[in-house]
Amino acid sequence: MKKGLPIAVAILSGLFVLAGLIFQPYLGPYLGLVLNWAVIVGSMALLVAIASLIISHARSILTARKGFIFSIVILASFGLSLVGGLWLGVDNPAYLKWVGAIQRPLEVSLLGLVALIMTSAAVQVFRNRGWSPLTVSFGLSAIFFLLIALGLLQTLEVPQIATVIGYIRQLPLVGARGLLIGVAIGAVMMAIRVLLGSERPYSD
Repeated sequence: MKKGLPIAVAILSGLFVLAGLIFQPYLGPYLGLVLNWAVIVGSMALLVAIASLIISHARSILTARKGFIFSIVILASFGLSLVGGLWLGVDNPAYLKWVGAIQRPLEVSLLGLVALIMTSAAVQVFRNRGWSPLTVSFGLSAIFFLLIALGLLQTLEVPQIATVIGYIRQLPLVGARGLLIGVAIGAVMMAIRVLLGSERPYSD
């Protein structure tokens, strides 16, 4: 019963949302109500997750566990952000500037880390597969797009090159659309598996 109830709720909720999207003129008001319930439940789950995170780091600090300094930094940052948002308001320019001054370096660091990981993965591809047409084309394309991104070819100031570069810069957009289509197909397949009860992410 305990395992069957979440499956039944997930299947019925998914089928109702799907029916609401198909028969929106008839089920539109009820669909909005269900989505509002989902937002409330999701907000409560987020509050529970935040409380669990705070308790976990607080225990790490109280027990002087290894790496508790990072827990202090996390809780202090969270507390300052929460108090600042409640006191000044989330639309306050000074508060947004302060949050941005913290967020931007973190985003740049994450992007740098991603670049290092991708470079390491590329090196592993060459090590594992050797010099094949696939690896050579991959390496040359990466170097070529890197030169375009750095603006080295644009310094030549040749109109024909600028036209070709403008056309080539549109190619990543085509690849991005292909990735979005793949993500959408994957999401549809996962939704079907959840509706059939074969996939249960809510039980983890």
